[in-house]
Amino acid sequence: MTGTEESDRAVDRFASARLTVRAHRDGGKCFHCRQGGCGQHAWAVAELARHPGGRTLLRQLGLSSTSREKT
Repeated sequence: MTGTEESDRAVDRFASARLTVRAHRDGGKCFHCRQGGCGQHAWAVAELARHPGGRTLLRQLGLSSTSREKT
């Protein structure tokens, strides 16, 4: 797999989401960031909210995953 291919493995998606949320939490931005927000960050929060460990991380970082837990 090359660096430009997306992985379909859950562990890779989780790791990517975790790194994205942490980078944005520390005030960082990525090339997906736009004036109105960041689609990558939104994806990362949604991906983490799908997993118990991800929900714990979101709470630790002060990001609410409550709305995703109900769905």
